[in-house]
Amino acid sequence: MSVATEMSRASTSRASTSSTSTASTASMATQMATSIRLAHRPQSTTPPSPTVRVSRHRPRPIPNSYWATPYLVACEFPYCPLTPDQARIHTKQKLDALLLAGVRTFIDLTEPHELFPYHPHLTERCTVVGIDPRDVEYHNFPIRDRDLPDSVDLVRRIMGVLRDNEERGRISAVHCRGGIGRTGLIVGCWLVECGIAKDGDDALRMIAEEWKNVEKCKRYPLSPETGPQHEYVRTFERAAWIDEKHEVL
Repeated sequence: MSVATEMSRASTSRASTSSTSTASTASMATQMATSIRLAHRPQSTTPPSPTVRVSRHRPRPIPNSYWATPYLVACEFPYCPLTPDQARIHTKQKLDALLLAGVRTFIDLTEPHELFPYHPHLTERCTVVGIDPRDVEYHNFPIRDRDLPDSVDLVRRIMGVLRDNEERGRISAVHCRGGIGRTGLIVGCWLVECGIAKDGDDALRMIAEEWKNVEKCKRYPLSPETGPQHEYVRTFERAAWIDEKHEVL
């Protein structure tokens, strides 16, 4: 089966302290983000019911993952760059598990060349598990390991992808390398953005509650991973992102 792909790259400058409209933000961004869509979007469907917290008893697709919302899985990089044979085995297991859990959009926060890419495997794995590859999307929004997003626009764009997929009733998976720092930061921002968390502190408490049930928590007890990442989530304000009358802080 042939798969149509489209790639969009935007080269941008660091975000200023204010923004005029969503339409103009692409020219202001400093961060390169690559979006690969394995084909066209499906037509709009009936809007899903309001977002609610996910029961911790909902099975996790892979051990180092958790459900942040009914439409968002947070996880580690779904590829194991070991020996070629081992890499293929583990990659198949992780990608298959995520796809079978309903994931149709992958949001990759790693930098180019940080790890071996997995998106070339998506079409094959979709076919194996009986999913139309045209329904699967891959987006790359690079953030440096243990660091913060380089621009306001980058986070705005990630929030836009998450919002778009939730409105279409699609499940997304967001990940970095270990699923700890960068992933926790974006999950925290989204919990505030979508209204599940009342503020950043509330979002951090929710993440901590889910994270303690993740296998990796035994070695890495905190998500997000660094103090600045925690502060980024703590001070994140939903109104600044969804109301064009507000200045972006």
